[in-house]
Amino acid sequence: MFKKILSNTAYQVLAKALTALISIFLLNLLTNYLPINLFWEYGKIYNYLLVFAFLADLWLYTISIREIHKNKQNAWKIVWNILSLRLILGICIMILALLVAAFLPSYNSLLSMLAIVIVGIFTIFWLINSSILALMQAHLKMEFSLISSVAGKLLNLWSIILIIFFIFPKEWDLDYFFPFLCIMLWGLIWNIATCWLNYRYARKIVEIKFLWDKDYMLSIFRTSLPYGIAIFLWVVYMKIDIILLSVLEDPNSANTSIALYSVPMKIMEVFMLTWTFFLNSILPSLSEWFQKKDKKLIESLLKKSYLFLLSASVSMLLFWYFLKDTMVRIIANADYLDRSMYQYTSSDAFIIVLLMIVFYFMFLLFQYVFIAAEKQSELLKINIAITLFNIVWNIILIPKYSFVWAGIVTVISQFLLMILAYFYSQKVFAFSIPKKQTAYVLLIGTMLFGLLYMWQRLIVSL
Repeated sequence: MFKKILSNTAYQVLAKALTALISIFLLNLLTNYLPINLFWEYGKIYNYLLVFAFLADLWLYTISIREIHKNKQNAWKIVWNILSLRLILGICIMILALLVAAFLPSYNSLLSMLAIVIVGIFTIFWLINSSILALMQAHLKMEFSLISSVAGKLLNLWSIILIIFFIFPKEWDLDYFFPFLCIMLWGLIWNIATCWLNYRYARKIVEIKFLWDKDYMLSIFRTSLPYGIAIFLWVVYMKIDIILLSVLEDPNSANTSIALYSVPMKIMEVFMLTWTFFLNSILPSLSEWFQKKDKKLIESLLKKSYLFLLSASVSMLLFWYFLKDTMVRIIANADYLDRSMYQYTSSDAFIIVLLMIVFYFMFLLFQYVFIAAEKQSELLKINIAITLFNIVWNIILIPKYSFVWAGIVTVISQFLLMILAYFYSQKVFAFSIPKKQTAYVLLIGTMLFGLLYMWQRLIVSL
């Protein structure tokens, strides 16, 4: 079973690796084409809508996987009703996002409101696509997602190239209003195309359409609501720094801060999602074993998953730390590293974001214990406390220290969340962390870091 889980994860990781590579080219094109204030606008809109998207999602993707695995003969009923529920939630959330934006000075311009509409529709199709992927994930048939996601991303890249070099070249005297909206619109079009490709494949597993069983929809909604709110709060404290930067800092400083902070965040968000695929792959088996109360299998799977995630996070920390400046130059340009222009640079933000990821990986594993055991309401208390902590300290520190201390507060929040999630997960299932193997991984990681650091200093001195 663990081999099947790994192969299913491998398809998703490969898909994400390829789409990440394409995203690097896409981000490079955008940072060199758009003025820094509009690249800030691009990141600001997606971050703003992402908060609302997770509110609409209510983590129904993960709940769907668990429910389908528990009741495969009624997979059609689960998928059809969740599709309908997500459509309703998506429309409501897009309207809410527009209403809230109308009262925020940084978001109520014509350009921002039009972009919010486009990304709002993008979010609706993302939610629908997520329901289809949940069906494929529950049956461990994610191989086609590799084709659909890469095809959609390649077509999106090609459309952006057409816009930048042929339709609205930079040499023109542009105000960037229409080019910016075209970039946002083509992202929506290829998201719809990806959704359609996944639909075509998934209907081989079960027929897909909308179903309006109110009782079942309300039951699923009530089941997912506590966990959905908990995850929404987690997204709030991950993204609130971007929103608060746009509100609390001087507009000119805020534009620059968000642009510098957005580059490493966008790179890392791709890789943060990668290991969610792995955990979604273990969820069906973990849920089944919790139902059967098979403690040995649960313990074995959690230990293997823990060591896998720990090794992955330490490896990523080493890899990205020593390549952070190179990645910023490839994806953006040298201006994002220029200390003569800015007090802090994207390189500073990169270090903070890397630390965030290590704690995030471990938190993910503990939160999936709650989901598999159907104890997701426990997460709500933890996330409320951490979100309040994050917001208060961001409000205090951002006006004085800009995005660097905003990022540090987020790292501290993620660390505290990991500790609290582990503590509470022990009440659900007391799994012991393999201390010896953990020490080996950390020791090897520390030794490699020291060797790579000395090698880097030696190269610089020569």
